[in-house]
Amino acid sequence: KLIESGVIQKLYSIYDTSKLGFTTYKIFLRLQNVGIQKQNEIIEYIKNHQNVQFFISCDGMFDLVFNVLAKTDSELYDILKELENKYGNYIAERELIIMVFSSFFFRDYLIGKSSEEIRKPMYFGSKPEAAEIDEINKKILHYLGIDARMPIVDIANKIGISADSVAVRIKKLEKAQIIHNYILLPNFALLNQTSYKILFALHNLTEDKEKSFFQYCKSQPNIWFHSKSLGRWDLEINMDVDNANQFREIMMEIKSHFSDIIKEYNTLQVSEVHKFNFYPF
Repeated sequence: KLIESGVIQKLYSIYDTSKLGFTTYKIFLRLQNVGIQKQNEIIEYIKNHQNVQFFISCDGMFDLVFNVLAKTDSELYDILKELENKYGNYIAERELIIMVFSSFFFRDYLIGKSSEEIRKPMYFGSKPEAAEIDEINKKILHYLGIDARMPIVDIANKIGISADSVAVRIKKLEKAQIIHNYILLPNFALLNQTSYKILFALHNLTEDKEKSFFQYCKSQPNIWFHSKSLGRWDLEINMDVDNANQFREIMMEIKSHFSDIIKEYNTLQVSEVHKFNFYPF
């Protein structure tokens, strides 16, 4: 019903891309000297890049944030060098972090409470390894990455194999934990909600405090993403809220509980999701 009414825009597949040999990097850009036409050109370039997995526009310290999948440092270097060569004059600042381990939670605010049900975890960022995967499986991951609800018959027709073969392969990919689960993308306009990304620089972090922060995020109904990283920012979370007051209340609660480990934080308000495809190749 939520999909039919348009409240849910799409269902996306969550893959542990580290099992495919990829490291995920997050790039933050602050733009300068750009009009609407040039900004749209930059957005289209990033959105259409085959290595870009997730991409948003936002308000705050940065204008554009996107994830890049790369198997080597040199591959990442070439991707960023190409971006710099094309649009370097319009980039005032660029930051990069390595996404170490990222978890998705269920958007429990859609049902009005925090569910105590034990559910299959959704994450990416296990130990990088090159799993055995053939070209057919890559195509299956690609199409499920575009739309997790794409009928198996349609996928089979696009690839040129039977629907039964596609179904068997999907089950094997799930069993190998390459496909972890499936996540929904709400229509924030219809829900009258705002989505935020909060970046934290941490200190005095012990294992117990790290686990405590994670469990808080997991149980907080409005928080749906938690990611440990290397770089200027040690942690990022995403939350959807009804209004600025609710956002303020949640942030006050976080700062109250975890003030001893939060060194600084920065808030980005998501204005548009341009791309969400865990296997964009």
